[in-house]
Amino acid sequence: MKGRFRTAVLAILCVGVIALAAWQLPQLMAGEPLVPGLQGRERTLLRIWVVGSPGGGQSWLTQQLRAFEKQHPGVMTHLRVVRREDMADPDAVLPDVVLFMQGDMADASVLTPLMPDDALRPELLAAGRLGGEQYALPLCWGAWVLAIDSAIEPGTAVTPAPTTLLGRPSATAAPSSSPGYPLAAASAADVPLQSPGGAALMALAQLLPQGSRPPLPEDFAPRSSSEVYDGFRARKYASAMLTTGQATALTSLAASGSGFPFRIIAPETVVTDQVWYAGLTEDAPEVARQLLSFLTSQESQQRLAAQGLHTVRDDVSLYSSGFSHEVEQAARVQLSAANAFRSAQDVASAAWRLLQGAITWEEALASLL
Repeated sequence: MKGRFRTAVLAILCVGVIALAAWQLPQLMAGEPLVPGLQGRERTLLRIWVVGSPGGGQSWLTQQLRAFEKQHPGVMTHLRVVRREDMADPDAVLPDVVLFMQGDMADASVLTPLMPDDALRPELLAAGRLGGEQYALPLCWGAWVLAIDSAIEPGTAVTPAPTTLLGRPSATAAPSSSPGYPLAAASAADVPLQSPGGAALMALAQLLPQGSRPPLPEDFAPRSSSEVYDGFRARKYASAMLTTGQATALTSLAASGSGFPFRIIAPETVVTDQVWYAGLTEDAPEVARQLLSFLTSQESQQRLAAQGLHTVRDDVSLYSSGFSHEVEQAARVQLSAANAFRSAQDVASAAWRLLQGAITWEEALASLL
């Protein structure tokens, strides 16, 4: 009796497995992703690869992806951080959306042309073009600022935390940036000034023209942005060129008692290689384009302030005071961004020549296009 019961149960299970396979086989043949427990045709899996990102960018993105999924119940996003080499792998199954920084993509061979969004800043849209085609849309950007350790400026006052235009405390509180650069005090330090290469040197050349710079260390410029940040945080450098995101992070540390007082000098105009771009691959579904529109919408862009990042829209302002406000205003005077597909080496070479006085400011900006 037990044997007959067991045989009957197995037969029922087999019939169920066969029926399930017959139901899902057409969807598998069509190449559609299947989600356990839900009909495959009711769900769309949106694959997103991050090749590079600015500080705070992924935190902002994760929050926006959750909001997008709530607005699109049939969509599920999958975020993956990859290496540059993964994009060039001929055997790789490419994602739908690619997020990258300047220098991360040598060309646009895996991307498909996009319709430019007139609501976005024209300078940033231009930086996402190659051969006259729009292959990348800007999502947000950061800039370069000069940070000065208060240890070489005894008694330097620190301003209270500013607020955003929305009235909430800003994550980008910063010491006052009104005084000039303390050349004599910095020159007396063991390491007066440190900076990464690239657009950071262009910003430095604007902030400290020749004749107003302290002695430069032998290892000046070849260090990476993260190495310069770590060195300044460890108080090895009297002053350093930092990204606005790094300056925001240091300010948060100082506010919590884990950091030290410092102040920021912001540029009068902005030249940057810290733009976050988004591109689509050829087979990306229509919902991928909807995602890019969502990320560049006013609602999503307003949430960049929590990470100290800047908006790509002309009709959105995020900061009412502090160095982020100064950077925001400087960008309204002039914003120059390195082309998304320009090699980092090209930008670094032009920046170094500008710092040495070998080329003019106009020639350096032209090299970014």
